Amino acid sequence: MKLYANPTSPFVRLVRMALIEKGLTERVDTTFVDAWADDAAFLDANPAGRVPALVADDGTRLTEALLILAHLDAAGTTPALLAGGPAALSAAGVAIGVFDAAVAVIIGRKSAPDFDTGLVGQKRFRTMREGLRRLDAAFAESGDSFGLPAIAAITALDYLAFRFPDRDWRSLCPKVAAFRDAQADRPSVRDTVPRG
Repeated sequence: MKLYANPTSPFVRLVRMALIEKGLTERVDTTFVDAWADDAAFLDANPAGRVPALVADDGTRLTEALLILAHLDAAGTTPALLAGGPAALSAAGVAIGVFDAAVAVIIGRKSAPDFDTGLVGQKRFRTMREGLRRLDAAFAESGDSFGLPAIAAITALDYLAFRFPDRDWRSLCPKVAAFRDAQADRPSVRDTVPRG
């Protein structure tokens, strides 16, 4: 398999963490790309020019992080990341909404330097703050399971700290922050921290 990735994308991080948790990193050739450049091989994998994009062994092109995770789960590799029922998927959805809002701000700044103070920017920051509070209120460490809710929560908190280091995100979600700290040495967490 070939994964087109970017070291800062939270959507890529979901997939990279999943590959580590499932023990599949040796089967995947990861190529880091600039998603803003028009690399022909990358665009062949995903004409939308977004990461992550996974080219399966049979040549099938898979895009969008959650669809890639569904494929990895359907392939029968354990642990199943999309398990846990509606409550788990709901928690993961809140966390994904948090970092999706953050990505929207980063992209918005490319076209409007005052994006943060405009209507859309303010709504995105509200989504991040309220999403972290809601995530923390519903967060329950799932024992031995390290599935999508845990991966998405860690990804959300780390991405906000990476992109907006001047804000105190951890105080909005102390349970999530404590869980993240307890997982700091876990290979899937340690080896995928966003760097730029």
